Amino acid sequence: MKHFPWDNLMVLLAVVRGGTLREAAKAARMSTATLSRRLDALEERLGGKVVERTSTGCIPTELGQRVFALAEQMEEAADEIAREADTPKELVGTVRINADEWASFLLITLLPGLNRLHPGLGVEVLTSREPYNLARREADALLRYGPPDTTDLRGDRVGRVEYALYANQAYAARRQAAIANQAWHELEFVGLDEPRVEFEVERWLRTLPGANRPWLRCNYSVGVLDGVTAGGGLGVIERTVAEHVGGLVRVRDAPALSQDVWLWTHRSLYETPRFQAVRDFLKHAWLNAVAERAPPAA
Repeated sequence: MKHFPWDNLMVLLAVVRGGTLREAAKAARMSTATLSRRLDALEERLGGKVVERTSTGCIPTELGQRVFALAEQMEEAADEIAREADTPKELVGTVRINADEWASFLLITLLPGLNRLHPGLGVEVLTSREPYNLARREADALLRYGPPDTTDLRGDRVGRVEYALYANQAYAARRQAAIANQAWHELEFVGLDEPRVEFEVERWLRTLPGANRPWLRCNYSVGVLDGVTAGGGLGVIERTVAEHVGGLVRVRDAPALSQDVWLWTHRSLYETPRFQAVRDFLKHAWLNAVAERAPPAA
């Protein structure tokens, strides 16, 4: 079939709806002469008149009425296609995020709402102390503190981790006087094992005057949370994590340990909808979690 001038059908719609060539030309944003020529071309292609042009306006012929009805259907179909194109598509796939222990714990607590927003999008949380190699596709993204050691990645700040010294409620009640007097030498601590004594957290603990070496030590950060929750003594825990767990008393804030958290990915993945959806959701969820936290300790 020879190519049909579909745009000229839009001219017919404008003429029938406007009633005159002048009104139709305004609606179609073209000159009256151009609109008239295109109307002539449509009638030539159809082999008959579609409107009768009178001194008072344009009246559709029987052929014009039939073609007008079909053109309206085409217009509705085109509008439906446009709406479909403008509708956000469901995200499908998996984003594998590598993070350390605290960041992994935070991810697990912050991400459940993502499934309600994008049910076709999955997340795998891969926990390790050392960052995975994104160039070798060991993961899709890194949730880490500060910039990576390569320029091949792009990232965004998604939040900030803040730490404080915590005890469980029973321990805090039993050692209330010593805690109130900051008699650190009278208190027990939970911390990390010898290979990790140079971590910032352990160095901060040693700044507490007279504080004892942690009697309960473990080789993973979340183990400190487990020990404190069980009543083993005081320990440094990330604040959002501690308040999510509940049942803990914040004894002293540790602002020196605060760090920005960044979500990094390979440059080829940065603009993908699934990465951006996870990044945007994390930013929002992190802000909400911080807003819901208790005020600073006295």
